[in-house]
Formats: sequence, C-alpha cells, structure tokens
Amino acid sequence: MAADANCLEVEALKKYEYIQYVIPDVNSIPRGKIVMGKFKEKVAREGFEIGNAICMAGPNTEIPLSVCDILGKHMPNEEMRPCLDTLTPWPWVGKEGRRVGNVLCDLCMHDGTSDLTSPRQLMKAQLDALREKHGLVFKSAFEYEFGVYKEGSMETLGGDDVWCWDVRIWGEHHDLFCDLTDLLGVMGVEVSSLMPEFTPGQWEITTEPQEGVRGGDVAFYVKNAVKGFFKTRGYHATFMSAKPSAETFGAGLHLNHSLWTVGGASAMLDQGQDDRMSESAKHWLAGILHHAPALTALCCPTLNCYRRLFNLGAPGKVTWGLDDRNAMVRVHTARDNVFLENRLPSGACSPYLAIAATVAAGLDGLDRKLQCPPPNTEVQKAGELPRTTVKAGESPNALEQPGEVAKTLAEALDALEKDGQLRGMLGERFVDCYVKTKREYEVRRYENAELHTEEKQLEFERNMYMKNL
Repeated sequence: MAADANCLEVEALKKYEYIQYVIPDVNSIPRGKIVMGKFKEKVAREGFEIGNAICMAGPNTEIPLSVCDILGKHMPNEEMRPCLDTLTPWPWVGKEGRRVGNVLCDLCMHDGTSDLTSPRQLMKAQLDALREKHGLVFKSAFEYEFGVYKEGSMETLGGDDVWCWDVRIWGEHHDLFCDLTDLLGVMGVEVSSLMPEFTPGQWEITTEPQEGVRGGDVAFYVKNAVKGFFKTRGYHATFMSAKPSAETFGAGLHLNHSLWTVGGASAMLDQGQDDRMSESAKHWLAGILHHAPALTALCCPTLNCYRRLFNLGAPGKVTWGLDDRNAMVRVHTARDNVFLENRLPSGACSPYLAIAATVAAGLDGLDRKLQCPPPNTEVQKAGELPRTTVKAGESPNALEQPGEVAKTLAEALDALEKDGQLRGMLGERFVDCYVKTKREYEVRRYENAELHTEEKQLEFERNMYMKNL
C-alpha cells in the first residue's frame, strides 16, 4: 500500500522527532499512531494498517461492538494513507529535541476505495459532488465557543461573573490568550477575533474563511489545540456542547459558509433582489431547512447538546432570517457578500460532519430546486416555543407553522435514519454505523441509568463528555 509521498513533503518530516499519523473520528478525537525515528518516512510512503472501526469509537473510546454486522464480525484492518500536505506542528506537545508534527490520513479499503466512515473523507466526498454537479466551491469559517475551568474543578476562568463582550476580563488573562493565539498561528491557523461569551468561563474564537477541505481541517486543529494548550496551563477546556451546569448557556459551533464559482464569483449574491440572495442561495437554504431534523443528529451529536437548543440565541424552530440570531439559519447580506450562518451545530460536533451534512442537505436543495419558505418574523423567547414538528424528509414550508429541530438525541437519530434522501447522499454504511454507535454508547446507557434529578443527569453527561469533547 503506497501513499502519494512527494519527496519535499517527506523531507519536511525531518523537522520533527515524532509524527502523529491520525484520522479524526466522529468526535473530533485524533486516532492513529505516533511514529518516530527512521520509521516516520517509511510510514509516510507506505502508510499502515489499523482497525476499520477507528472512526466509530465512543467519546471515551468505547469499542463499537454494535457495528460489527456492518464493518465485519472480526473488525478487519484497513489502510491509513497519509496526506502529507497536511503536515502541521503540534506545538503544545513535546519540547526542543522532541518536536511533534501531525499528519492527517485517509482510511481506505485494501482495493483503494475510500472508507466514508471517516468524517473527513465523507466531507471531501460532498465537496467533490458540489463541484462536479454544480461547478461550485464551498468556503467556511466556524465560530468556536468553549468553556475554561481550573483543572479538576468546576471553577471557571474569570470567576462566576458574566463577562459577555467585556474585554476587561481578557486584560486580566492577556498572556494566556496571547499564547493561545500565537500557538494557533504556528499551526497556520489565522485567528481573526477572540471574545468572552454569555456564560462565566466561556470564550469564542473566530478564524478566517477557508476553501474546501481546509475549512474542516482548521476547525479540527482549533478544537484540539484549545484543549491541549489549556491542559498545559493547569486548566481544562471543553467544547461540551450545552451545559456543564444547569445555570450556563450552551456552546455552539456556528458554521458560516458561502458558495462560489470556480472563477471566484459569489454564487449566493444577486444585487437585483431586495434581499440580495440568488436563486441558488435560496435553493441551498431550502435544502438545509428541509433536512433539519436529520441534520440535528450530526450537528448536535451528544445527549447534552439538547440542553442548548430551544433557548434564546440557539435554534428550536426550523426557520431562517436576515441577521436573525434566533433563526436556525442566519443570513448575512452586508458588504457585497452573502453567506449563511448555520446556528444548529453545537460545540461538541465534528466540524467535518457539520460540513458534510450541511453540504449534502444544500446539494439536495440545489438538485431538486427546493423552494425556500419565507423568513422568520417572530421574536423567539426561551421556553415559549409551541410544539410543531417536521417529519423526516418533509419540507418545512409545507406546514403553516415552522417545524422544529429534534428535541433529543434519540429523536434526532430516528429522523436521520428515516431521511432517505440524506441517507443516500451520506451513504447507508456511514449512517447505519453512526446511528448504531450513538444508540449503543449514549442513548441506551442514559436510559438505563437511574437519573432522577437534573444534577444526576448533568453529572452523567459531564462524566461522559466533559473531558474528551
């Protein structure tokens, strides 16, 4: 099994004493091997074998027994093939003389077929389909919200006060956050802004838009760098999506994205329309809304995520609006540009799966020219949302009132399983593995536990997600 190993890229490995060859799994956890010495170049050229269930382990590395009937009873090996153009320093690990680099890999069957249980490869497949079918390029930039706590406690960085948009708290921890953004810069990640958020200890980082696969890679780097960096400084950072405690707001991973022609023109902008949105933008948006219940399973992948939804600033209804923070999709039309902000993804989701699902849904909107419903005109208030639902595969504009996203992980998994159009675009094999894994590790364990109070429920969720997500 040979990887495409450019001589210059192999030469670049010599800057590092250790190389992590990894695949991002469904939880954005890097899984693979650490290779050293003369074996770094050998692996770069030849790759190596690893169990084919590598991407489906649970958040605490639970073995995915439930997918044996899909992936093979004996969980056979497949090939990890290094993508050497992704070589990136991992600067919070190691030290001078023990420098660590990271290389992302593809998971392939022995006949060379790409295994789309790999979230990164699934995303690449959707991006390739968008380009091949419609001649369009996808650009994206996430907003990363995360909480920072003192190691081993629930004491937040900055204390119990809410510092939303108040930059004085940044001044109190200036060196810490400057070191973080410098570290991301070393990794090639261009941070555009940093600010305190709505909950004590919660922060938001934004990065510059990236084209294609790079958008998912940058998000994967940010999530791992934030956790790794704060660990070295005596803190614990978590993207645990929703609420580590009952009093806190949830953490989102909003996906800002736009479509462009291969010639560099915006495919979402039409200056002749009052809302400046092109027909392509509206079909794309209609596809995202159409598949919202199923998308929720991939964008809100943990039990805890659903505490975040149906609250001020977090989606509940399947709606869109111009510069509307309460809509599921917020449309930005300023400065001769149009881009969509999918506010459904929670902090714990895989950025690769958020992009893959969004592109698949948008592609369906383009392919079938789905009609976009009118924008949201209501003011959303937490706890005051009437119960209306969109059935899997049913267009939200077919209802008099907007439908809702799923309210539990179990409900979202059911919607994904029943959405035949999205299943077909993402692949039956991936969807079946993902649904089985989530039901086995998370839904059933939660249902079988005796959790009679909210604090017991939160303790269960913290134990399951807070350390690794």
